[in-house]
Amino acid sequence: MSSPPKSILIDIYEFLKWPRRQIERAPMNLETFIRLVGVHYLFLLAAIILLSLGTFIFKIDQLEHSIENLLKDSSALQFLFMLAVLAPILEELIFRFPLRFRRGSLFILLTVSTLLVYLVSATFLPPMHELIPQDQPADVVELLQGANFSAIGLSSVWFLFGLFGLFIISASKSLLEKTGRYVDHIFPYIFYISAMIFGYVHFTNFAGEMKWFWIPFLIMPQFMMGLVMGYARLRFGMPSNILLHAVNNLIPGLFMLGFMGMEG
Repeated sequence: MSSPPKSILIDIYEFLKWPRRQIERAPMNLETFIRLVGVHYLFLLAAIILLSLGTFIFKIDQLEHSIENLLKDSSALQFLFMLAVLAPILEELIFRFPLRFRRGSLFILLTVSTLLVYLVSATFLPPMHELIPQDQPADVVELLQGANFSAIGLSSVWFLFGLFGLFIISASKSLLEKTGRYVDHIFPYIFYISAMIFGYVHFTNFAGEMKWFWIPFLIMPQFMMGLVMGYARLRFGMPSNILLHAVNNLIPGLFMLGFMGMEG
């Protein structure tokens, strides 16, 4: 294990030019973590500038965010727990934990391809809403009508066959090694795509009428987060990106609670 990089900013810049899965791990101490937080907020500031620019140019309307509903429906303790403990652990396990491993990178590829299969098939296949049971509550029926059951079925089959393929690859040491070399070759694309998916998932937090070209601007903060936290996971290990995610969520969460208290 090497010593911590002298400059987190230079180190992450060099890493992002061509991300590598097997970069050398470095120890994390308090000073290094504070510097990592500083670089994180530097990236976040750049994202906010781009978001503000998009808001000005394209006149992005004010959209409701799901965190507002979470704040209304939860106690202060529940709100902070879900925002700064539960969400960072779950999201980092899903989006960053697989990055270090060959099978994990293959699983990311499978997830991305499954999403693409759903999006393409949802464009061309009939939604088959006649499968919705008529005895369901009106709000459940309305929710189900937003889904394309043909696309869900096809993408589910694709995903299951992909899992079977991963099992076959994992059962053969030589095949796993060959696949690992291929994964190393395309890992930079896997890394950036995983950060994009992390951002896109958070796009679903917004509610209201919007245009498709707003999406890159709306997810820019989460995309930048994905880049920094992906770097932290590979350079310093999982605890660093989980803690960084927790700090990122805790600070605005405390501000929101303080603002709500002032209004009350």
